[in-house]
Amino acid sequence: MTKNAWSHRSRALHQHRGGTIGGVVPGSIAEDLGLYVGDRVLAVSGHPLRDIIDYRFAIAEEQLELLVQTASGVVAYDIEKEPDEDLGITFVEPLFDELHRCHNACLFCFITQMPANMRHSLYVKDDDYRLSFLYGNFITLTNLHEADWQRIAEQHLSPLYISVHTTDPALRATMMGRRHIPDILAQIRRLGRLGIQVHAQVVACPGLNDGEALDRTIADLAHLYPVVQSIAVVPIGLTRYARPTCPSATRPVAPLRSYTPAEATRLVDQVMHSGNRYRRRVGVRLVYPGDELLLLSGHDLPPANFYDGYPQYFNGVGMTRDFLDSWEQAARRCPARRSPPVHIALVCGTLIAPTIQRLVSRLAVEGLSIRVVPVVNRFFGETVTVSGLLTGQDVVAALQAAPDNDNNNNNDAYDCVFVPRAMFDHEGVRTLDDYTIGDMANETSKPLAIASCPEDLLHAGRHLNHETETRSTFGGSGNEQRKNHVSTIF
Repeated sequence: MTKNAWSHRSRALHQHRGGTIGGVVPGSIAEDLGLYVGDRVLAVSGHPLRDIIDYRFAIAEEQLELLVQTASGVVAYDIEKEPDEDLGITFVEPLFDELHRCHNACLFCFITQMPANMRHSLYVKDDDYRLSFLYGNFITLTNLHEADWQRIAEQHLSPLYISVHTTDPALRATMMGRRHIPDILAQIRRLGRLGIQVHAQVVACPGLNDGEALDRTIADLAHLYPVVQSIAVVPIGLTRYARPTCPSATRPVAPLRSYTPAEATRLVDQVMHSGNRYRRRVGVRLVYPGDELLLLSGHDLPPANFYDGYPQYFNGVGMTRDFLDSWEQAARRCPARRSPPVHIALVCGTLIAPTIQRLVSRLAVEGLSIRVVPVVNRFFGETVTVSGLLTGQDVVAALQAAPDNDNNNNNDAYDCVFVPRAMFDHEGVRTLDDYTIGDMANETSKPLAIASCPEDLLHAGRHLNHETETRSTFGGSGNEQRKNHVSTIF
């Protein structure tokens, strides 16, 4: 590895912003080079970097030149390494250039249902195929340029996650709030010709894209299997800030509303019927109901093999089943007796609360007392029932109102109160209303911890020696869940 002065050849590359280094792995090539947090990687072997995808492709070579903006100036490093050897650099953000934003005006967009005066990032509508490839974010394909198609092909960015909603062109335009949008089926066929696989979602809206329209959508997408690998049907989510009418619609539509349990039951039955048909035809169900629909309808949760490997796990399809199975596994590893006794509380949304309560009721561990604390979502409205959209202020209010056990209201009775990891941001630090775990602990005077999975909950007694240890052990940033196959019900 050699260090060179900034050459005239590299001068043009300095105009690119590059990626800011957020971490350097000890003992790595990057550490040997003397790179630091805050340095910016501008280019690799003469290729400017738009994002972490470009970076990963570029460093796969055995010999490369790394152009870095350091505190002392722009430096070019000549590197020889093994082809699969990493440089040991992590970046502050995955995108080094501008985010590709959504220009649609979808009738049911959750971001437009946010109240005013929240942090800026909550109002950003992304529609970026790179984040779809990296993290499974759903995109609409309505903002792709020819250069984007070329890059998807060249770097084989597969799979992509696509918000389809309906394959009826006119209805999709209405739902997107646009008069003219590309033909989604033609776009998916083009992706298939490029060797790109697709996972699709349908946000079902009562009386709009369900019923016969949904049958058509499922059939159209299923016809494109195996390019289309899975289809999730999830229910519309409406906050108390949602507009009763749809001014962005390109044709009149009925006011949006949530599904009733009876309607959810019919929708689940419709999806199940289609899934049974495709299981017989192609060996997988292909179309799956979201957990929220199953819980709303009261339908029994299917077994793990129903989900064919959980292709849309992080879209809330199969998370609850995974949570149940993980709970049973953790429960089998629990000791028959806890000494000293442990008293904990589990905070969750109202939708999953009855399911968790049934699990707790069946748990027979002497010395382990668990209280389920359902939190009504006052912030977004009571129709928002999932744990991932809980706010810090609602959790605080629920804990202040809930007794610590059946016999007293002593604030010190809980050894730990677990709150779900899903209600925090990507880094596991802040809730939607900017509370940290420490903020909630201070306002409730209770020992709070972030839980990601049943193992955290049922084996808490191993770590709970006193309040300060609880907060330091569990009260940090939490575990990043996006690419780890563990339940994010919590």
